[in-house]
Amino acid sequence: MKEVSRINLSIVVFLVLAVLIFAFGVYPIFKDIGENSEEVLHQKKELVILEAQITNLEKFKIVYKELEEILDKAQDLFVDPQVPVDFIRFLENTAENCSLDVGISPTTSGKFGNDYWQSFIFQISSRGSFPNFLRFLEKLENSPYLIEIQSLNISREGTNVRAIFSIKVFAE
Repeated sequence: MKEVSRINLSIVVFLVLAVLIFAFGVYPIFKDIGENSEEVLHQKKELVILEAQITNLEKFKIVYKELEEILDKAQDLFVDPQVPVDFIRFLENTAENCSLDVGISPTTSGKFGNDYWQSFIFQISSRGSFPNFLRFLEKLENSPYLIEIQSLNISREGTNVRAIFSIKVFAE
């Protein structure tokens, strides 16, 4: 073989080896670096999102602790729909404290009209002095329950009054 042929053969072999080294060695490394860098960027984005969620959760815990007492008080505004005994006891005790004779009878329950919450309607019949009756109504108005007076009929019986009225009280 001639010297030029050997040099050409050496160059061709070198080029083939260089291409093979690049194809099977360098290219896969760069390809893996590209894929890994994309994965790192994706994980960084997820980390930022998770950190934001953790921060929001911590803020929510603080706000919830501040509002927990208010939420408990708001829950107490409603009568237990299964057993409204506590509310009836409240009515009886309030009437007794106001020196009124009362008769309480639940009539209906459910959602009425555009009401957002379920409610009970109670028919109350009372006898006593007019100032005591007004005090009873004031205590109902300032009670810890959501109460709406539906109807009110008052008649005079000697020195006392007889009042028959309906109230709506909201349930959970």
